[in-house]
Amino acid sequence: MPHTDLKKKIIDRASPLVSADELEQLIKVPEVKIFDVRGTWETPARVLPEDYAKSHIPGAAFLDWTTQFIDTDKEIRLASVADKLQAVSSFRCLGINPDDLVILYDNYHHMQAGRIWWAMRYWGFENVRVLNGGWSRWVALDNQVSSEEPHISSGSFVPKQSDNVRISLEDFVDNHADHCLIDARGPVSFAGTPGDPTTGHIPGARHLPFSLLLDEETGQFLEADELTKIFDQHSPDWRDTPIITTCGSGYAATVTLLALEQLGVSARLFDGSFSVWKRDPNRPIEQSEPL
Repeated sequence: MPHTDLKKKIIDRASPLVSADELEQLIKVPEVKIFDVRGTWETPARVLPEDYAKSHIPGAAFLDWTTQFIDTDKEIRLASVADKLQAVSSFRCLGINPDDLVILYDNYHHMQAGRIWWAMRYWGFENVRVLNGGWSRWVALDNQVSSEEPHISSGSFVPKQSDNVRISLEDFVDNHADHCLIDARGPVSFAGTPGDPTTGHIPGARHLPFSLLLDEETGQFLEADELTKIFDQHSPDWRDTPIITTCGSGYAATVTLLALEQLGVSARLFDGSFSVWKRDPNRPIEQSEPL
């Protein structure tokens, strides 16, 4: 398949993912922009530019997920998506144009790549995909790597806000009870610590750890039939109730969004998530036994 036809095929299909085999064929296509979004949530949350400088997917540019498409005036765990001026700056400095296909990858369970994927879509850029399995999958397949950094020219994409992928704090407070609320955190964080009223989860949240959506061996997302079974088990009303995804700070929850998109289901992210919810002592918090 000609590379331009593959680019169009990926843009036209509903899946938010791209395989390593597909990306390998697209590396030299000028309108395909690849971004390395590697980082970690280990304290402190940080990017990994030294890993990028040492070795990355050929043609990939480094994207700092702690400064791009995010409100940099707040501590990262409390920061919401960027405002329009910040989004304009991000699209411009990353060289993203309207007809580009953007492909993102990380090495942290798709969290950082997923967050940028979501933020770009919030600001109206739909031609963005996440590498299934991330950097680990690319390396496991012995694909080519590089230490060269690409030249980036100023991008021309003009962002336009799209509210169908995000729910604001105010809207969430008023309306989350009418939604299927899925919390992507691990069992201990979701359950909370007895005696510490600032830990636990938002009342009514269903617990579905993001790790259950990924294959332990390859790091790739499970197939659609397996994902469906998991959602049925952990959140039986997900098929017929509007969904909001949440977690600690709005990153792990984007892994849930990516899984849902593969099933043809669109949901909204509460990007403030539990870190913002618990800042108001008047908001209720539930605790439970770890699963």
